[in-house]
Amino acid sequence: MNNLRILSLLAIVILAAPTSNSQTTWQGTTATWSTAANWSTGTSPATGPQLAIYPGNATIQVLDLAGATGRVSIGQQFDFFGGGIGYTFNGTAGSVVGFFTRAGGTVNGIINNDDNAQTFNVPVKLTSGTGIAGAGAAMTWNAAAGNMVFNGNNNAPAAPWTINLNGASALTIDGAFNITIGSSGPGQIVNTNVGTSTGLIKNGTGTLTLGGTAANTYTGTNFLNNGTILAAKADALGAGNAIIMSGGILDTGGLNQSFGILDLEGTATLDFGAGASTVSFASSSTLDWGSFTLNITDWTEGVDSLRFGTDGTGLTAAQLSQIVFSDLGNTTAFIDGNGFITSVPEPSTYALGLLGGLSLAVMLMRHRRK
Repeated sequence: MNNLRILSLLAIVILAAPTSNSQTTWQGTTATWSTAANWSTGTSPATGPQLAIYPGNATIQVLDLAGATGRVSIGQQFDFFGGGIGYTFNGTAGSVVGFFTRAGGTVNGIINNDDNAQTFNVPVKLTSGTGIAGAGAAMTWNAAAGNMVFNGNNNAPAAPWTINLNGASALTIDGAFNITIGSSGPGQIVNTNVGTSTGLIKNGTGTLTLGGTAANTYTGTNFLNNGTILAAKADALGAGNAIIMSGGILDTGGLNQSFGILDLEGTATLDFGAGASTVSFASSSTLDWGSFTLNITDWTEGVDSLRFGTDGTGLTAAQLSQIVFSDLGNTTAFIDGNGFITSVPEPSTYALGLLGGLSLAVMLMRHRRK
């Protein structure tokens, strides 16, 4: 009988304990994120862990992640409330580790269902559902109804980062609204899971802006499927990383960008922005671009630079015919012996030039006869 009573008590304890499928809602009376009493379940999201829900009508919406412990939750969800102000997460640079957001659960990442911007002035590290590094840390950040801004801070005591991909197979950016990494501060995206390949996937119609003052050092392949990626610093997608474009706009921001190979799996746009951009890709001639088009916009001949490989074999003749300079009458491309791409005038332009030359020659001959 005593054994049955003990088992019954254990069952009650287990059922009462938060699980990875639980959720808890912020209702803080103080600003400290980790204070258990500030959450609806009486436990912080790290217990379980639980999905952290942030309602748009909370009394306190500027939160402090004080402490050198990573703040864990199995996803983060921001709920709509008319007239709200959005959340801001702060911490002391040099001491606050930031969020260790776990993949999985109902959100599998971070979703903003509010129409206000959510601002993370603390680092964010991706982890798997069990809290470890590796491919299972892959998740989605969805700006579904409002913007999100990730600034991080210079995060000693470990290596600094704004976003740590931590070996995730990819971080997917989604939604109709905008996500900015590095509107101020370092804005660096790193991968501390040594020996692994990772990258960004851009879905949704919104804009992903990659800015800040520090280099993005992760290595792997990036995917642009929809919307816009705005490079607000040099090599914003990681120097030498491959990119696969199935749609959308890659805006260089008028800055220098160096990539690995470029593959086209849909018609997409490369926008050179304002300023003089030098954009280079590795030789991509072994790839099949299908019947898709790479539209070049905001191109200034003799100012902007586009290069594939280091010689005239960086692209095939078929690929060159698929590059269209939209601002120059949809002219196609030519590659020189060093891999540099320039626009090729339409045949009609050649004809007009030839006609003009002939007319000038006739005039000169007539003048001499006189």
